[in-house]
Amino acid sequence: MKPIHYFLLGLLLLAGCNGRQDTQRPESVALTFFDALYNQKDAQSAMALVNEPLRDVMSHYRIASQIQRNVLGLALDEAELSVGEVDIDFFRRNAQQVEVLIQLSGHNGHRRINDDRLVRLEKEGERWVITHLYSDPFQTNG
Repeated sequence: MKPIHYFLLGLLLLAGCNGRQDTQRPESVALTFFDALYNQKDAQSAMALVNEPLRDVMSHYRIASQIQRNVLGLALDEAELSVGEVDIDFFRRNAQQVEVLIQLSGHNGHRRINDDRLVRLEKEGERWVITHLYSDPFQTNG
């Protein structure tokens, strides 16, 4: 089992220990999104975690590898994921919008790539959804 799987399993177990039904944590939603695209190669699962405008863009590309390449601008064969930073304070229950930095490490062909991706999540009802994928400021087109 990979480290990300242990992390996600731990989050699920911690959520199950709580007596009442809490909303899912935004950082776990972000990790699940990137895990679906990079490790599970499941575009449908990733699209279930985003809002309608992002879902429309992602559905245009249909498959995980094309979403990686054209929406995120970072194609990897498989990725190790970790939470770099969460822009939220102790009073999480009052927050309606959060930015999460996800650190990715993987291979593209024979090259090792380490990269960070920032996503914004907003609370829709009782769940967190990704509403914005920030572009890589260093990405060039030529």
